[in-house]
Amino acid sequence: MPSHRLLFLPIVALLAACADSPVAPSRVAVDGPALQESEGRGVFQRYVVIGTSLSMGWASDGGIASSQMNSWPAQLARMGDREITQPYIQSPGCRSPIAPPLGLNVRLSGEPIIGNLATLSCAALVPGVTLPTQNLAVNGARAADALFTTPQNVVDLTNRSLYSRVLPPGATQVSAMEAQTPKLVSVELGANEVLSLSGIALVGAPPLPILDPATFASQYRQVLDRVEGTTAKHVLLVGLPTNLLVLPSFRTGSEIAANAAVLLVGFNVAVQPDCATTNAQNLIFVPFKLATTMQAGLIAKAANLPPVPFTCVAGSAVTVDFVLTPAEQAIVAAVVAQMNVLIQTEAQTRGFAFFSLDALFAQPAVRPPFNVATLFTSATPWGPLMSLDGVHPNAAGQALLAAAAAQALNQRYNLGIPVL
Repeated sequence: MPSHRLLFLPIVALLAACADSPVAPSRVAVDGPALQESEGRGVFQRYVVIGTSLSMGWASDGGIASSQMNSWPAQLARMGDREITQPYIQSPGCRSPIAPPLGLNVRLSGEPIIGNLATLSCAALVPGVTLPTQNLAVNGARAADALFTTPQNVVDLTNRSLYSRVLPPGATQVSAMEAQTPKLVSVELGANEVLSLSGIALVGAPPLPILDPATFASQYRQVLDRVEGTTAKHVLLVGLPTNLLVLPSFRTGSEIAANAAVLLVGFNVAVQPDCATTNAQNLIFVPFKLATTMQAGLIAKAANLPPVPFTCVAGSAVTVDFVLTPAEQAIVAAVVAQMNVLIQTEAQTRGFAFFSLDALFAQPAVRPPFNVATLFTSATPWGPLMSLDGVHPNAAGQALLAAAAAQALNQRYNLGIPVL
């Protein structure tokens, strides 16, 4: 993404309590006892995944086989004793994930965390992988990309190389799904229509860069129409978190101000008064704004230079500033609410299974108390469920999503998938 927008990757997930969802259809037995006895394996044999970074198994701002194998779709299929095929990428990844701890400011490849993402290295697929695999999800994908973007026409420079690692020449996510005559399809889209991945650059109201919800609705329905036109008898839709800004990497100015003493003494960073006053409610994307200032502070300290100032002031509406004002947060909340109504309504109307990302992102463990020392030195600065980027889950977080997905499928289709 040449504009360095902060992508939620993401982001897809599940609702552990989806059985209590107000839009969940009543339980329907589809294939009878024989399918239950096989633990759903009949559908997972031809399970195809459409989605974004969350379905891909993206973690610590990178794609690599070690995290892809723990994607929630892969863990879901294993509950039914099946191993789905995935576009496993060799080490050090495409792009290479952040290496722990964040304070090193380096990726596994040795490249810096922040920079021109379009120029980062991209490793090849693991030998033996044949495209398309069953997992077609791509980091940064929007509904329009699922419909129309191929490795040949991709315009997202930061993910251009990645498309050729996931899709065959000339194929989109949707066309590659159709070619596999699926029995089960999961669709996880929408987060990238709201936020982008390497920074926050809200340019006023939709559609720039937030997509107009009406445009998303049209494109999303086209995806679902194409899925309904296949052999798939089971479809699983994934809703966005109720609060998309609950991600642990977003912290308020007041939280940063509360760490001012540690930042000054330990990292030579002087938090400015605005973080505790006029800009206390601004949300700061910590990995790309505060962490880099902490690194600069340590460099300055080593050179006997004065502390580096840190402010929570937002830039102009067209600036990639890694800050969301309350007004911008309200735009995000309003758009996400409309999108969630659409996704849930489509699931209800079409008789599909549904679960929400709230199954993961509403967990208290997702947002531990903010501590700058932990942020800079720990391998798990965002707690036990999240990867180093504070946006995408680790294997444990993905497991929560898989469990919620299984519950949703069991409720809607009576598949009898064992839920761990």
